[in-house]
Amino acid sequence: MANSLTITRRNKLAQILVSEGSVKVGKLAELFGVSTETIRKDLLYLESEGIARKSHGGAIAASEFLELERPFVTKSLENIEVKTKIAQAAINLIPENGVVILDAGSTVFSIAKLLSLKKEITVITNSIVVTQILSSTDTIVYSIGGRVRGRSMAFVGLWGIEALNSVNVDIAFIGTVGFSHCSGPCTASYDDAQIKKAMIRSAKIKVVVGDSRKFRSTGLFQFCDWKEIDYFITDSEAPKDEIEQMEKITKIIIV
Repeated sequence: MANSLTITRRNKLAQILVSEGSVKVGKLAELFGVSTETIRKDLLYLESEGIARKSHGGAIAASEFLELERPFVTKSLENIEVKTKIAQAAINLIPENGVVILDAGSTVFSIAKLLSLKKEITVITNSIVVTQILSSTDTIVYSIGGRVRGRSMAFVGLWGIEALNSVNVDIAFIGTVGFSHCSGPCTASYDDAQIKKAMIRSAKIKVVVGDSRKFRSTGLFQFCDWKEIDYFITDSEAPKDEIEQMEKITKIIIV
């Protein structure tokens, strides 16, 4: 029981550290109702895991723990074979004549490229590149508006969120930069997180896609809990112990 409480506390502490960038021992001890010595041991553990770095009176988040936002073009050229396999599994979840939300992630882009195999599909997306690739197919495409983010080639902001709040779709495919030591998938941008939350609210079936590398990184902003997700699709290199824990919360598809 004590060990379980320690794990839970350390996971929550890691989330706070990632979200806020730094933490103080005294405030954490008060928050969790434990001694400052216990918090120091927790921070030493997180440091050994590469999540934290000691600072005066507390700790800061280790920069290599965070997935810093990289240009979409760079990410789209990485791990293409695995992303294609994930996309193949994803399109099997789309119902006949389905209405689909696709976000602006590079793995989700791989799903878009395979949608020509599906007939009479309607797509709603905030991705500029998804809109471009599907505009030359028979797929009906609705592109939500908003401010353009050049790095992710996506529309973000209240305009797009309001558009998503007005629709009800069959299934949404959402990407993630990672989720190490978090209770749900994360992203590197606050604006991106808000769009993803709106997509999840609008969909009957919620699917997160991401290769096994996502188990080793995370982003500043967690956009949902795994209990809100119906399926997570990943590859066979994912750590088995973490998969077993996730399977208690959501359905896992391994390619």
